[in-house]
Amino acid sequence: MNRVRGLALVVVFVLVMAACGRSEKSSSDSSSSTGSGTAASASSGPSDATALAQGGFGDLEKVCSAGDAKGATDKGVTDTEIRIGTVTDKGFTGRSGLNKEMVDAANAFAKWCNEKGGILGRKIVVDDLDAKLTDYNGVVTTACDADFALVGGGAVFDDADNGGREACGLPNIPGFVVTPKARVATLQVQPLPNPVYTFASGSFDAMERIAPGSLEATSVMTGSLATTIIVKDATVEALTIKGGTTVDQSVYSPLGEENWSPFVTGLKEKGVKALIYVGEPMNLALFQKAMATEDYYPEVIMQTPNHYDKILTETGGDAIKNTYISNAFVPFEKASENKATQDYLDLMAQYNPDGKIASLGAQSLSALLLFAKAATACGSNLTRQCLVQQAQTVTSWTGGGMHGESNPGGNLPTPCFLVLKASASGFEYDEKATAPNDGLFNCDTKNLLTLQNDYGVPRS
Repeated sequence: MNRVRGLALVVVFVLVMAACGRSEKSSSDSSSSTGSGTAASASSGPSDATALAQGGFGDLEKVCSAGDAKGATDKGVTDTEIRIGTVTDKGFTGRSGLNKEMVDAANAFAKWCNEKGGILGRKIVVDDLDAKLTDYNGVVTTACDADFALVGGGAVFDDADNGGREACGLPNIPGFVVTPKARVATLQVQPLPNPVYTFASGSFDAMERIAPGSLEATSVMTGSLATTIIVKDATVEALTIKGGTTVDQSVYSPLGEENWSPFVTGLKEKGVKALIYVGEPMNLALFQKAMATEDYYPEVIMQTPNHYDKILTETGGDAIKNTYISNAFVPFEKASENKATQDYLDLMAQYNPDGKIASLGAQSLSALLLFAKAATACGSNLTRQCLVQQAQTVTSWTGGGMHGESNPGGNLPTPCFLVLKASASGFEYDEKATAPNDGLFNCDTKNLLTLQNDYGVPRS
């Protein structure tokens, strides 16, 4: 049980592989609090009559519309309905509500889509599949018989079905995947692909822009769990490819440490200039409090998107220094400048006002939008096979403009990222660290590296 609870504490990092963050607030708050801990505007309804109000989203037109598609063409499909399953671990007792924002986004999407006519006239029905961290095989077994596809979800132990999803022919268009086995699975198209042997390394260049020479002495710290150790190993390999040197690979308890000071001392003794911490925001905040006490900080602390969370800034307060977040999504602070991000906030405000607003919810929505595009292309020939085939034809995808361009059909992640600077006051876009070349993003193709080491699964 300690291992499971420990995984719950670092799970948000694991989800980082899918470029996301989390929030603990719902959109029913007076001002919707986001994963950044900064109030983001959420209006009472669609802000653009030509988009959400007419079934479009961001720069996508006619995501949902009326039509005459018919036929019980596959499991979960009738003349009038399409049943999809959204998996979360929200019922896990060690972290109640884990990933709940994903099914909240799915329910909002379905209500909105059905109001606009559904998928060519068929209404979407969302089955809430709660794996509770340890029952992924159970929910997959249920979905195999009831649902047309899994859409917009994700689970920590997503290899626990032992190939059952593939065996029953159930497609998956996930919000995220975690384990290497799940990341190479078939009958799956990811809106933000997460291949095992391709590494997004743009944040390393950002570290050098922030603190020149910092990659010469880098620490990559991780909790003592198999999944995160794999991520640590991949990070170390990628740093080496970039010409960096890893001088520290400390392992800490995934439950957190009662005393972080010895770790600070270790960084100081090894002359660490840059820190990449594999974990979750609460522990990082406590770690940085120890840095403040010891009066020692690495020159740059570069974190993955799960640390785009008010838990970090509110817990750490003034101890949060030299800390940056790399993210593939337009931050909520910029929603007023980005239609798709604002559409997500508006969608939740109108169609699921009690639901959680978070980056992971936006990531789920990207998967739902990709599903809608592929299912619409199938028309009356809506089979599982057709869904996967149509989704695989999509080679340029931004979730309507919510995130950097990815290649779902080619299983290639987005090279795009931006950098946020964290402080006691919240998060702020850092243009200098980002060095943008595509709107807010840095989308240099050199941001993607090919890893050579063996990470336990075949190369595609």
